Amino acid sequence: MLTVFFQSCETGNNSGTQKDTVFTTSNYIAIDGRDTATITLKTGNDVVTGKLIFRMYNKEDNDGFVRGAFKKDTLFVDYSFRKGTNRIVYKNPMAFLKKNGQLILGIGKMENMFGRTYFRKDIPIDFYEGRFTFTPVPSQ
Repeated sequence: MLTVFFQSCETGNNSGTQKDTVFTTSNYIAIDGRDTATITLKTGNDVVTGKLIFRMYNKEDNDGFVRGAFKKDTLFVDYSFRKGTNRIVYKNPMAFLKKNGQLILGIGKMENMFGRTYFRKDIPIDFYEGRFTFTPVPSQ
């Protein structure tokens, strides 16, 4: 019976049906006066993951991870982060418009349903090239 189990696992792993995934990594920075934000994104299989840090003057840092996907020219992610040394993990949706190689952070109305925060679908997200416009930086 064990032989049958191992043979079926081996057959499934060597079938050659898995796609070869190519991952790309991109780094961005946004500077506004004394405030900075950096984001590193890893893209592959239509999924985007990465690390996002906000360093705000006279405030606690927000340090966390993003996970989401592009819908046309807009990256929608969930941002899971901690404030300063606080152990509580917060989770918020974020949206970035990709324009001219930059990522522009969107501001939108939020609503909370069943303990999860979403952008309201009836009010458009505002992408203005202002405070947090992320420009690409070379990989280290």
